[in-house]
Amino acid sequence: MIAAVYKGIGRMVVEEVATPAVQDGELLVKVKACAICGGDLRTFHHGHAAIKPPIILGHEFAGEIVAAGKRVQQYAVGDRVIVAPGIGCGHCSYCLSGNQHLCYHRLTLGHQYHGGFAEFVRIPAIAVQAGNVNLIPASVDYLSATLAEPLACVINGQEAMQIRLGDTVAVIGAGPIGIMHAELARSRGAGKVFLINRSMPRLDRARSLGYDAYISSQQGDAVQQVLELTGGMGANVVIVTAGSEAAMQMGLAMTGKMGKVCFFAGLPKDKSQVTIDANFLHYRQITVYGTFSSAPRHNALAIEMIRSGKLNVDYLLTHAVSLQHINKGLELVEKQAGMRIAVVPHWEEAAADIAKHPQLVIVKQ
Repeated sequence: MIAAVYKGIGRMVVEEVATPAVQDGELLVKVKACAICGGDLRTFHHGHAAIKPPIILGHEFAGEIVAAGKRVQQYAVGDRVIVAPGIGCGHCSYCLSGNQHLCYHRLTLGHQYHGGFAEFVRIPAIAVQAGNVNLIPASVDYLSATLAEPLACVINGQEAMQIRLGDTVAVIGAGPIGIMHAELARSRGAGKVFLINRSMPRLDRARSLGYDAYISSQQGDAVQQVLELTGGMGANVVIVTAGSEAAMQMGLAMTGKMGKVCFFAGLPKDKSQVTIDANFLHYRQITVYGTFSSAPRHNALAIEMIRSGKLNVDYLLTHAVSLQHINKGLELVEKQAGMRIAVVPHWEEAAADIAKHPQLVIVKQ
């Protein structure tokens, strides 16, 4: 099969590798589409402590089961599936409470196991048994289904935040994750949604979504604008999806009394310290959350939200690139040229799905 193999920092090589053999309890999935995550780009440029090349990256994939090992009973050849990439041990308190993504023994597709930037991907038995494999509803195409994994992470973040009817929610970062947070907050009943971004292009593009305010932190004091829009009270909920200390400090400063702020993005390992005014938190009774990744149950809920139309799929899917041109896809992510870029390993077979998304920019040669 053909795969894009991560060979080390700055090296992604499209080459022929052996098609995985399926053992007892395992599945072989023909990858129909795999979106490029910002984490894939960070690994490409800087490496990852848990990833040892050579490895096939890609954890936001959707495909069709083409082989099933012995003792697989709940899935069959021909099933259309997505897979929650984080695989817990199944026995610890985190796994037993439905928070497998926090398992200390977690293994991940695209990290320790080969991922979806390939024509086929093997799903290990432990993932099959743990419920990491979810069926794609008949009305959802493969390209749209790739959004389930990042949406699952957003659902996990907002599960902790408990957004209430009428809340004012400020989302910092107008990339794909920020838009997902804004859309989910609105669907949960947020009274007002403010979208905040440093530069204007993504803010301008998002105006079609009809949020209550679009604020550029580059062109003015974003905290002051949020205070003015809320009568000096601040936002009830602030979600920081931009990975910078300045964004996190800004998020804290615009949070109102008894408000909640979520650090959804991580920071570089050598620059992970954020200065916090403890008295500001104390006297305003502000709660700070950190959220990370998702569990299989979030993945199942995400694909149902996509089926129901509660997520604006066409807005988020902007490019489709062939597997052979994955490096061009990485360049698009780095330049913020689009939103979600989907890698398509079997291009000719994807024609019908691609046709369902006329907004897609095609990169196949």
